[in-house]
Amino acid sequence: MTIIEAAMQRAKRLREEQSGQDPGAKVTARATRRRGSEADLPPVPTVRLVFPRVEPDTRACIANRVLITPESDRYSPASDAYRIIRTRLSHRIDTRGWNSLAVTSAGPDEGKSVTVLNLGLAIANEKKGNVFLLDLDLRNPSLCQYLGVQPRTGIGDYLAGLCSLEDLFVAVGSENLLLAGGHTSHENSSELLGGRRLSELLAYIRTLDPNALIIADLPPLLSVADAMVVAPMLSATLLVVAEGKTRRDGLARAMEVLTGVTMAGVVLNQSREAVQNYYG
Repeated sequence: MTIIEAAMQRAKRLREEQSGQDPGAKVTARATRRRGSEADLPPVPTVRLVFPRVEPDTRACIANRVLITPESDRYSPASDAYRIIRTRLSHRIDTRGWNSLAVTSAGPDEGKSVTVLNLGLAIANEKKGNVFLLDLDLRNPSLCQYLGVQPRTGIGDYLAGLCSLEDLFVAVGSENLLLAGGHTSHENSSELLGGRRLSELLAYIRTLDPNALIIADLPPLLSVADAMVVAPMLSATLLVVAEGKTRRDGLARAMEVLTGVTMAGVVLNQSREAVQNYYG
């Protein structure tokens, strides 16, 4: 049995255990939304959280295609694309009661980490609710690097028991975009992700703000088993594929690994198709 097959079996057991804990929870959430239109629902108050704030390095963001851009660039095709993804995902998140999202890819260098950052920025800017970004690609943490910021402490250090939850998050640019990043590689990543401290971290975020959205950057599916350790803990999974890079057989294998996991959708990245900007 390969390590990925073992992780798939463990994920299946976790899903069976979790489904037996509260079988009516998701049905109740869906039924509540059916009783009235979204306009009939009272507005959800935004919980204001206070964490140290850091400003991303503009040059690093531009070099890494992170869309913290000047006002003049707000209608760029790339920004429009992430707004479209945000709109489609937001509808699914609201109607299906999701509160967390895993983002992964079949292989490395397919754009999942950039997708996590740009999607988090787009959702935080629109909803004005709290969005927590977790860099759980412990062998290759890159969210802080792409933003050009230094984390207070690494999320891997927390999972290893070397720091407390209170020291983990920083507000990145916006006060409602909160990041738990990493700075060193952890070879024992599967063991760290499979320990109790990740569950405690997710519970801690829910304590801070029950309505917050958690977006986790996971390792590639076909590289290590880590993604399938975490994905069953989250509401749904978004798969990023890169045009001209992701192989068809690799994508088929990735979808097989994700069998039984709730899929949020697939994002096509690095497309060469020309896009006409409506605003010129």
